[in-house]
Amino acid sequence: MQLKNLSLPTLFANAYSALQVGCRNHGLASKIFRSKKSVQKLSSPNRRQTVDKLRNVGIIAHIDAGKTTTTEQLLYYSGITDDIGKVDEGTTVTDYLPQERERGITIQSAAISLHWNQHRINILDTPGHIDFTVEVERVLRVMDSAIGILDASAGVEAQTKTVWRQANHFSLPRLIFLNKMDKKGADVAESLKSIKKDLAVTPLLTQCALGTESDLEGVVDLASLSKFSSSRSTSDDSSEKKYVSLSDGKELYEQVIDMRNGLIDDLADLDGDMMNILVSCNTYDDITCDDLRASLRRVTCNNKGVPVMLGSALKDCGIQSLLGAIVDYLPCPEENNSKLQLKDYLCAFAFKTVHQKERGAVTFLRLYGGSISGSSSVYNATQDCNEKVGRVYTILGNEMLETKTAQAGDIVGVTGLHRAVTGDTIMSKASAVQKYEEAGISLPPLTIPDPVFMCSVEAYSNGDQKRLDEALQILVKEDPSLRVKSNSETDQLVLSGMGELHLDITKDRLLKEHGLKVFLGPMLVAYREKVENSSAIIHHTLERIIGETSHHVSVSVSVSPSTTGGKSVKFVQTGESRWDMLPWFHRKPINQGAEIALSSGPLLGYPVVDCQVNVHDFKVHTKRTSAAMISAAVAEAIHQALNDSGIILSEPLMRLEIYCLEEHLGDIIGDLAQRRAVVGEVKYHNDGVKVTASSPVATLVGYSTELRKISSGQAHFMMEIEGYHSMSQSETDKIIRANH
Repeated sequence: MQLKNLSLPTLFANAYSALQVGCRNHGLASKIFRSKKSVQKLSSPNRRQTVDKLRNVGIIAHIDAGKTTTTEQLLYYSGITDDIGKVDEGTTVTDYLPQERERGITIQSAAISLHWNQHRINILDTPGHIDFTVEVERVLRVMDSAIGILDASAGVEAQTKTVWRQANHFSLPRLIFLNKMDKKGADVAESLKSIKKDLAVTPLLTQCALGTESDLEGVVDLASLSKFSSSRSTSDDSSEKKYVSLSDGKELYEQVIDMRNGLIDDLADLDGDMMNILVSCNTYDDITCDDLRASLRRVTCNNKGVPVMLGSALKDCGIQSLLGAIVDYLPCPEENNSKLQLKDYLCAFAFKTVHQKERGAVTFLRLYGGSISGSSSVYNATQDCNEKVGRVYTILGNEMLETKTAQAGDIVGVTGLHRAVTGDTIMSKASAVQKYEEAGISLPPLTIPDPVFMCSVEAYSNGDQKRLDEALQILVKEDPSLRVKSNSETDQLVLSGMGELHLDITKDRLLKEHGLKVFLGPMLVAYREKVENSSAIIHHTLERIIGETSHHVSVSVSVSPSTTGGKSVKFVQTGESRWDMLPWFHRKPINQGAEIALSSGPLLGYPVVDCQVNVHDFKVHTKRTSAAMISAAVAEAIHQALNDSGIILSEPLMRLEIYCLEEHLGDIIGDLAQRRAVVGEVKYHNDGVKVTASSPVATLVGYSTELRKISSGQAHFMMEIEGYHSMSQSETDKIIRANH
């Protein structure tokens, strides 16, 4: 058969069939390609949307609020998939890791693209578990807006507050989807109260529920008075619009009108334009749907209020109206980023790396300016190196569709960037850096929290040690909150992470993705070492001859508790020292030496925090003394000063929220008391009790297993880092004895 005799539709159909067969033969997840129509739409050369028709949205929530299920519904209603995946069956598009499907939780953020009402929407589903908070952080860093999903029966929960604070950090416009309206105990009024109190925002209820709990039948949009029932339609314009009227019952009609009028009043308080419209109108009925939606958009984009949508992802309710709200109320990239104004110069942020067998390392980029195409050369401004792009892909969960080019505002995956890591800035060329600096535009790096749990990791055979080192390098590049370092005393690799679950999943990934069976040592707490008193001034000289080169450095330092927290280096003006005359090529190794010294304290080798290094004097006696020798001299002097200062340990504290039945409350509080926990609020709900407490991390190792025993598996908890607490000298000595 000759290709020239085939029509374009026939060629596409054959290619589509071959793709499906190929996916099946290679054991790949082909769910994303089940909708032929969606593949045509996404791979069409005319699919390019103007920036104003693009939305980049992150989905954030507490664990089990329904993020992944809602994402599945969005994919179905937009025509990307022909069926709706289920979390408990492991058939969802965005939860594609074996560990995600086995445990029914989201571990890695996943990107997906869809179309709705002539708009392209890039959605990133994020984890809800505190151990993977960095995944949420790096997604929100590159998003233009976010959707917060709440369980209507629980309102704002522990992790909801955490992810909301993360979104606040990036000033993202948001809307809220009040999910699980079909669940027993669903309460809109109580949820709105918790949103206002716990999230410190003004909720704007934009819908009226038709029924509640098991009687939920749909929702009414207050702006247009349109009714959305629990029916499955894969087109945004295929079904005839239905509006609420007196024929639906006088009580319902009056309730909807009262709620609409209340929404108008709330908007008038927040939006001057709506106030002017309201003053100029004779009645509330004169205010049109377009007026309301325009006002909601202004209020949302200016972060003055948060639209609240109602529905149930499990019952297919409210999904179409949620898609409409994304288009109508959330900003396009140009509205949220001044960086897009420099259209001739590529500026992209690398926010994630994944490794795939067939493609190797794929770097996820958010484009803020310019464009990127396959086989092009780019400049990594963070690493100060040039790299060559391999291919550019549209991301569809675990699958990818190759595209020729991507524009400002897009989120894409690219191959070929071997040196790029999370947080790097990618430019078209080195000169582009100056253009962005002149425009006052910068892309600050991500802030990665320090891990709080650690353990040794060993391969079962010496032959696997090299493979283990390589596999850990890949996992650390994918997950910057995972750390690996070698313990010089025991010659063991030490793996550090954000929690027991985090490290357990890392072990599972080593086995299933890299074929490595490893042994994890007992879980340890990542303490910090803290300066308690100021040290005396330590005078230290390093003199060394390497080859024919003589290196000679003298330095005088002291350490003291930091008054501002954190770590810093201060040059103290004493005697003949003129720090304003010290060249930058000496300042840099001095700071590097301080960083090296403070990364490993004298007690147990934990990082030193809340410490100020005071440099009193510094001299280089030979011109050829290297920067490395300067750093070494400074590090040795600081180590001596730390030993003189009286170091104590600082332990991480965790804030707990425990949800249990009242009958288990006494046993749970008794167990917390044995763990040195301080119990705070005990709040009773219709379906149980919420206990808030603060506890040292060291006492929480294995807590999830113990809680299941106490409650017969009916209680669950969330925890987040609350801060660090200085331990007494006796407690410090006890920990030191236990580690020797």
